[in-house]
Amino acid sequence: MVTYCKVVHMFSNTASAPRFDRIFSLTLIILIGLAVIFLVDGNPNTLRIVLGGDLPTISLAWFLVGSLAAITSAGADLLARAHPQVQTRTFVAVKLGPLTFEIAPSFWILPSFGVVGSFAFFRLFSDRLDGTAFALALATAGSSLLIILIAQHYLLDRSPVLSQRAQVVLQLLGYLMAFGIFSAIYYTRYRTLYSASLIGGTALLIAYALLANPTRTNALPLSLLVGLIMAEVTWAINYWSTTFLIAGTLLLVVFYLAVSLLHSMSGGQLSRRLLLEYSLLGLVMFVAIVYTTLQLN
Repeated sequence: MVTYCKVVHMFSNTASAPRFDRIFSLTLIILIGLAVIFLVDGNPNTLRIVLGGDLPTISLAWFLVGSLAAITSAGADLLARAHPQVQTRTFVAVKLGPLTFEIAPSFWILPSFGVVGSFAFFRLFSDRLDGTAFALALATAGSSLLIILIAQHYLLDRSPVLSQRAQVVLQLLGYLMAFGIFSAIYYTRYRTLYSASLIGGTALLIAYALLANPTRTNALPLSLLVGLIMAEVTWAINYWSTTFLIAGTLLLVVFYLAVSLLHSMSGGQLSRRLLLEYSLLGLVMFVAIVYTTLQLN
């Protein structure tokens, strides 16, 4: 609640207030669904699909999480297109025969990943933390969804100050979600073919959500490049024996550097000084992670 109040206060100068009734209703529905999914996943007799060979086993809970993510995306899309200043934003036009309608895919990604990431990450601690992991997952999913939907509302505001603040909030949450999902994927120790595809796809989608804006038309190619970089980094990390939290941190650092560098480069803001700062940051973080890994081993 404190975090929510801070976010509202940060954007309190705008003339267009979010539809809090719709945002709270959507968040409540998602939390109820996520609670049911945790109960289903905790049942040892839950249906699990074994694909055979070295393919990963898929539990029923993941299908339910996917359905919940789809509901979240649909709600976020409706909230975005109901914005009073929506005419300032260019959405993606989809044609189905004589019908043409607009969708807002960049507004789907972070809300849905807030749900998926919370479930995937805190599920890893369910054996050790029991009910605490369940409570943390619900708290994280609920607070992140509230903040994202509010920030996405102000991202469409005509005021550059409000829009920039919203972008900063979304970037911070996007990186946190990336860390949680990267860590959860590495934890499974899937073959590189699967883990690299999952991490690369996740990086592509989150990067697109962070890079897409009305003035940037090359967000998709840049996001594809980020996804390719992360898939290649995953291939290298899979040969490195470390914990899933350290691996997730390293993947997050690479993801942050890739998105930041491409964002600056596409905006014509990449200077020698900025490139040196990012290089030093990456080097320091890499050395710190390697040192921590050696100490643990």
